[in-house]
Amino acid sequence: MSDGTVTAPAAAGPEPTRRNRKLDQWIAFWTVPFFFTVFAIVFIPLSGMMPPSSPNAPSGQILDFMHSRDLLIACALLVLTFGLAPLSNAVYLIHVKRMSVSPVLRYSIMVGAMTGAIVGMLFPMFCFGLGAFRPGYSASTLAMLYDFGYLAFIGSLGCFCVMWMAFGLAIILDDNGVLPKWLGYYTVWQYVTELMAAPVWISKTGPFAWNGLLTFWFAIVLYGSWQVIVYVCIFRSIRNQPDDELENRWPVEGSVVRP
Repeated sequence: MSDGTVTAPAAAGPEPTRRNRKLDQWIAFWTVPFFFTVFAIVFIPLSGMMPPSSPNAPSGQILDFMHSRDLLIACALLVLTFGLAPLSNAVYLIHVKRMSVSPVLRYSIMVGAMTGAIVGMLFPMFCFGLGAFRPGYSASTLAMLYDFGYLAFIGSLGCFCVMWMAFGLAIILDDNGVLPKWLGYYTVWQYVTELMAAPVWISKTGPFAWNGLLTFWFAIVLYGSWQVIVYVCIFRSIRNQPDDELENRWPVEGSVVRP
């Protein structure tokens, strides 16, 4: 007669296998180029937000830009795909977690990504989209939204500077060799240059204006090349990650799950 005790079998069955246990990580990884492609379409040909117009643009040019119907289409497209942005940061954070560094660096990257996306992506979208949504706004209101949008977009890079500075330091201090050390030094150097965005709040003309040679063009060339290099290094890190480091464990066959 049974006393109601549930016992596990003497020998557990073999652990189920999956052909590619990194499939979920690869799916998240391959959304990154898709999102950045949509991001580029939204900000360059569709809305014309990039390259940025001059802070000293004439009133007529500002009004034409803010009244563009394409701005609303761009905002709708960005809203539909904005949720993919955290996936790229999540893929990076998975590999920072593998490093022999303090969690404070990982949390700094995570919080910096959240604050940077709000100020550097959502604020410009709402400013420019708001100007196009209702054409009855006065010229002075549209000019304020125009300034607000570009100052948020170009002048808020301090969030990303701290975020990727933590990423670079994590790579440099890591003893596990998750990512190459040179990438850490390159990352720190690259994001020190983002400090050049600060003068956009002071300069309306010249190389330090929000459309200037140093503040925008130099920074965007460095950022674009750096982003491609990081993407390739993360690809290699995923490919080389041992299966025993993966956290998506399968339950053992025959084990008893108690309520």
